[in-house]
Amino acid sequence: MKPSTCAWGAALFVACLPALALADSPADKQHYNYKATFTSEPIKIDGKPDEAVWLTAPEVSGWHLTRIDYGNPARDDTKVRILYDKHNLYVLFYCLDKDASKITAYSVQNESFLHQEDNVTVMLDTYKDHRNAYYFWTNPLGVRTDGRIVADGEAFTTSWAGEWETMGSVTKDGWYSEVRIPFANFQFPDVPEGEEVTFGLMLDREQARTQEWSNWTPDGVNSAKVSRFPHLEGLKGIEGRRKWGITPYVATDIALQTTADRKVFKPNFGFDARVDPTSNLALKLTVNPDFSDVEADQDRLLLDTEEPLLPERRPFFVESEHLFLAPIKIFTSRRIAMRPHDQVLGGAQFTGKVGGLGFSLLDVQHRDDPGDGSNDRENLNSGVLRLQQDIGKRSAINLVAVSRNGDKYGWFRTTGLDANIHIWEELFIQAQILKSWSDVAGHKNSEAYKLAIHRFDTNSEFWIHLEDIGARYANPLGYTPVLDKQGYNTHLYLTPFPKLRFLPQINLTWDSLWRRNHEHVRTRLRNRVNVQPYLNHNFALYADYVYDDNEGFKDRIATGGFILFPNDWQSLTLTAFTGNFLGGPTRGINAAINLKMGHRLQAKFSGFYTESKDVPENSELFGTSGTGHSWSGYAQLRYQFNPNLYTRVTFQQGAVSELADYSNVKGTLLDAVFGWHYREWSDLFLVYSDQPFNGSQERRILSKISFTY
Repeated sequence: MKPSTCAWGAALFVACLPALALADSPADKQHYNYKATFTSEPIKIDGKPDEAVWLTAPEVSGWHLTRIDYGNPARDDTKVRILYDKHNLYVLFYCLDKDASKITAYSVQNESFLHQEDNVTVMLDTYKDHRNAYYFWTNPLGVRTDGRIVADGEAFTTSWAGEWETMGSVTKDGWYSEVRIPFANFQFPDVPEGEEVTFGLMLDREQARTQEWSNWTPDGVNSAKVSRFPHLEGLKGIEGRRKWGITPYVATDIALQTTADRKVFKPNFGFDARVDPTSNLALKLTVNPDFSDVEADQDRLLLDTEEPLLPERRPFFVESEHLFLAPIKIFTSRRIAMRPHDQVLGGAQFTGKVGGLGFSLLDVQHRDDPGDGSNDRENLNSGVLRLQQDIGKRSAINLVAVSRNGDKYGWFRTTGLDANIHIWEELFIQAQILKSWSDVAGHKNSEAYKLAIHRFDTNSEFWIHLEDIGARYANPLGYTPVLDKQGYNTHLYLTPFPKLRFLPQINLTWDSLWRRNHEHVRTRLRNRVNVQPYLNHNFALYADYVYDDNEGFKDRIATGGFILFPNDWQSLTLTAFTGNFLGGPTRGINAAINLKMGHRLQAKFSGFYTESKDVPENSELFGTSGTGHSWSGYAQLRYQFNPNLYTRVTFQQGAVSELADYSNVKGTLLDAVFGWHYREWSDLFLVYSDQPFNGSQERRILSKISFTY
């Protein structure tokens, strides 16, 4: 793969985008649209359809399968009614079940992963652009998990958090779920007064014990295909979010035990603000945002050498996050003030969608600080322009310009084009061209190209990516772990359902990666095969093999084990591995137990141990003796008083190498958290933290309260 060939191929493809977009499959089939019914009566969200007004709304039933016997009528039907008032959309699900005693609901923590338990989802395409949608996912216990579907199902983002209410109840012949979704969560196009607003709408159900997915469309449309969503009609006089809002916060950090050069008392404050000039435009401002509401498990074993990418949680960056999804990650907001002592001083962002043009213009002033007491601080300004123009029925072409200026280490610029072209149903093509400049690396050999083909449905997924990254391509605000490379990456995932008594399901995954540098020297060849045969719906075997020829080290790692009750909060996983990793023999064991005790108490216990022997001096694992040990034990208890109030205690102890664990915990970590979401978009946190810092333990009490007006 010569650079010139890749460049001309990508350029030719982009030139043909308008013609290719005409190959989009139809985005119609609206003969099963739903007309919502207005209500002036209050609806109490308690999981019980007590209000008589529910009977005034038409009932949708006769659901069809979207997985296993695709398109056939669901064995257990679902019935839905939809109401609305000026400020809210109300959805009532009645999920029939022939064996209601086996209805499964484990999770009580919001933002849980709800597969493998009974659940329903509401999906709304508020711009009716047949590309992007919000999803609201819940189980019989009223857990709230939400996010966005992007580019007609090409990707999902989980960072977006909405304000909504839900509750469920189990009956003798099924279960109910009541959902209230305020229109204040969204922006949507302006319509003349008195005219209807129309959304794209999809409703989805998953039945745990049968692994059947179904929705309300007669042909069992893949629920991620926003282009084929039916329409929700009849919405008149609804009001979206207020024209402006502000969320100030106050935080304190009190040290009970600390190092001499750290402050004993550290107050902090900042705010996020928003002004909407129209219903489809938004100006967002931030001053000193923080990460206080980020929750991330700290035990994660990584048998790889490439940096993991952590999710964004700061509200200022989340609203336009979906615009920046691209084959090569051109802008990753976590690159702005990513270390503990870095700080965002302030920023502004203008986002919206006008017709078929979506856009985000962002500018942030921040300071990078290594936190070691030195004067090696840098003041920086980062700016991003992103334009996304819809093409045809489902495709889009995108422009990006990224800039970062620092007062110590120079400036960087990156510009480029990328596109998503949907050829037919679940098949789409991506293409991307990028060019960077910097006063450090210059502009020669600083191009990046990517071409990709994707296909997916509910039972399978396949992609192949071809990429060429120049040796001097530089984008410190993006995510490109490896430079100076040409290569390909393929992925295949299959989930057949043999319908055998002792083999109801199999998960098969194959990944392959090959790359070389621009001197035509191969730098990596990696193949991975993973097989998970289910001997029962609640029990799966696990087998995984990796061959990785990486910078001269030939890694071979085999993993085997089992998963019992594969669910976020009710599972037992035990795996062991052995092989060679980065030049030396390695072996290890991983174990995790997730338990739900009663309706509100959850416990997680996990740990891993790895041993590497005779590690060569040029290996990243060498250390001081040529033999490396990594181990970590982790425990967490969480009590959920109600969906908006919880307390959590986490303990972790271990000695882990930086390569093996992304949180780099060495020693003892203990934290206790009290969290209360006391009103819409407003939170209170109180945290006790005991953790290692610069070779010693620090004990601190932190608090934060935010209030949205």
